[in-house]
Amino acid sequence: MALKYLIRLMRYTALSRAIRLGPEDRIAIEFANEMRKAVLEGRLRAVFVHVPNELNRRTAAGAIARALGLIPGTADYLFLHATGAFALECKAPGGVQTENQKDFEEWCRNNSVPYHIFRTVAEGVDLVRKQGVYQ
Repeated sequence: MALKYLIRLMRYTALSRAIRLGPEDRIAIEFANEMRKAVLEGRLRAVFVHVPNELNRRTAAGAIARALGLIPGTADYLFLHATGAFALECKAPGGVQTENQKDFEEWCRNNSVPYHIFRTVAEGVDLVRKQGVYQ
């Protein structure tokens, strides 16, 4: 049974159907929903956050996000667990990394932080499983 704080942490309201999503957004949302479900069922022994790279545009919200510490190119998902952390980048099939994303991946590799790219929900789940925090 999920603890009350986990239920609060994993709370999510579905998006309006009026919001247009690209292929990468669809994959990322489906992946996040699977991770939320796994947390609440006790199958994921980690917490994850999505980094709002969407805010990194030239807007007031983007400027505030950068001032608060948003690093361009940060992986889409950061996972924290009892023995470490890892980063996952979601890409639609055929999608390529930006230069900033390549730089962030290099930082991860230079600092022994596992970094992986996934293109399907199943691939993302498998990468989390390989980190030893998902059942």
